[in-house]
Amino acid sequence: MTITPQNQPHIPQLQIDLEGTLSTIAIELARVRICDQCQESVPSLIDDFAHLVTEITRLHSVLVRERLISANLRAAIRAALGAESDGEADPLEYLRDELAGSPGGAHGA
Repeated sequence: MTITPQNQPHIPQLQIDLEGTLSTIAIELARVRICDQCQESVPSLIDDFAHLVTEITRLHSVLVRERLISANLRAAIRAALGAESDGEADPLEYLRDELAGSPGGAHGA
C-alpha cells in the first residue's frame, strides 16, 4: 500500500497561521507612527516578513513530501525483508517498484 497524505498519521502541521500573522504584523506596523528615518525601513521589513512566510510554507511542503517518500521506502524495505524470509524468488522487487515510482526514479535515489 502506498502511503499518501490522506493515510499518513503523523504529517507535521504548521502550528501558526502564517498568513494571519503576516497580516497582523502589516496592520500593526501601518498603525504605528513612523519617524522619518524609518519610513524606508518598515516597508522593507514587511517584505522580509512576506519572504519568511513564503519560505516557511515551502519548507513545510518539502518536509511533508520527504516524509511520504521515506514512509513508502520503509514500507518497501519491510515488504522486501518479509518476502525474503518467506523465500520469494525476487524479494527486492518491492524496492525496485518503489524506487521506480519515486521522484528521481530508480537511478535518481
